Amino acid sequence: MAITGRGTTGAGASARRVAELARTAERTQQHRRAKVTLPLTAVGAAVIGAAVGTLLGWQAGAIVAAAVLAYGVRQTYRRGHNSWASGAAGEKATARLLAPLARRGYGVLHDRAIPGSRANLDHLVVGGFGVALVDSKNWRSKRSRLTINGSLLRYGQYDQTKALNTVVWEAEQAARALGVPVRPILAVHGAKVPAPRGRTELHGVTVIEARKLRNMLAGLAPQPGWDAARVHAVRQLAEQRLPPHSG
Repeated sequence: MAITGRGTTGAGASARRVAELARTAERTQQHRRAKVTLPLTAVGAAVIGAAVGTLLGWQAGAIVAAAVLAYGVRQTYRRGHNSWASGAAGEKATARLLAPLARRGYGVLHDRAIPGSRANLDHLVVGGFGVALVDSKNWRSKRSRLTINGSLLRYGQYDQTKALNTVVWEAEQAARALGVPVRPILAVHGAKVPAPRGRTELHGVTVIEARKLRNMLAGLAPQPGWDAARVHAVRQLAEQRLPPHSG
């Protein structure tokens, strides 16, 4: 199903499409639930308001009844956590961080399709160092933090080994499409990476605080043969073989 309108292309576009579908489904369920809950809430508000009015006067009763009704409406239509919307926000934030590199001659592409898969590549960066695949994680919970124990990365109580392996797999797919090695990077927004300079290597993936990503990429050593012409050629190849993700 295609969704048209603002925000359907570019960094985080595919995640935003899924987030919009999830929100539409959630709102449909809320409407169904409201047909039962809101009449009951209205009755409860009237009973409580009447009781308060008897004790404290009709004005106080009316205020309490309105407050009970407003609370019921708010609870019925309260938004649930949408991880896709959060992911899309992280991808947009990474795109903003990478924009200055594009102005300096790097090839920077966002939300690209993986041939033969429904998965997508969040960001590709092509420069004198070669090619990097950047996966964005928007880990901003105040109750969770990143921890590293040996080669095990956790966010809160959740093991992130699968996430790291996925980034490696995505980089391998990009490398197969482009015919060159692709470096896998996981850029973390919000949470601090508990390592020197906010950066570590786990399972073949560079895990780095997103705010430090641009300087890291700009500081990577140039590789032989990766001049401006080759950077441009590989970027064009990526445009052809890794088209925008359609969701």
